Amino acid sequence: MCWIATVDRSDDVDDTRLGIAPPQLDPAARQTPPRNAFRSATVAKLDLTDRSTILVAVDTQTDSRQRILTAARDLIHARSYTDVGVAEICAQAGVRKGSFYHYFPSKRDLTLAVLDLSLAEAKERLLDRAFDNRLPPLQRFDRLAELSYELQKERYDLTGRVLGCPVGNLATELATQDEPIRVATACAFARMQELIGGTLAAAVAAGELPEMDLAATAQAMVAYYEGVLMLAKTENDLEVIRRLLPSLRHIRVPKTTI
Repeated sequence: MCWIATVDRSDDVDDTRLGIAPPQLDPAARQTPPRNAFRSATVAKLDLTDRSTILVAVDTQTDSRQRILTAARDLIHARSYTDVGVAEICAQAGVRKGSFYHYFPSKRDLTLAVLDLSLAEAKERLLDRAFDNRLPPLQRFDRLAELSYELQKERYDLTGRVLGCPVGNLATELATQDEPIRVATACAFARMQELIGGTLAAAVAAGELPEMDLAATAQAMVAYYEGVLMLAKTENDLEVIRRLLPSLRHIRVPKTTI
């Protein structure tokens, strides 16, 4: 979608008005732009006079896709994949169904994109902040517990419900039904396990922890973390997270010898 902004540059008038008058282009400029010419917002300045014309192109396609993703993320997290339909997602996003299927051939494709969005947000708001290398290793687990509580409380204040982990929710609901979604959630857990394993290795190297089976301990910590969030969701009680998640740092799986 494009708007034509007519800017009055006379000395006695100082305002900007949106109009529909076509810009005054020379013949060489009257070529049809490529289909993707305006993939990002641009401003094309034409010959400036006392009343100059500016062409503004806004990328509404990106905006529509993002609104669909945001609506789907919020609805699925608050309820479930099965309970939320395409029509409801479109209504909340303020788009037509045709726009939905333009960006996402199926609900599965949308859900995989929602997972990507949720993981990107978790990385920025949770994982990067908790597993900051500037923190001593064991303090990173304390920070993970604190931030997890804060994020769950943020959603609770909006919905009145403990919503749990968006990745864990989808894994629990769909892992036995949809292989691509199962693989995507497994990869997300593996990434968290990798971060925890690196932190454990740093703690052992610093003498803060004894030798242990690092991979098994990291996996046990991910299982405990997801279990705490699921229990808090089941009981709709944020205090479950506050009470139990700090114990994450004490989990150990000893090395075994064969």
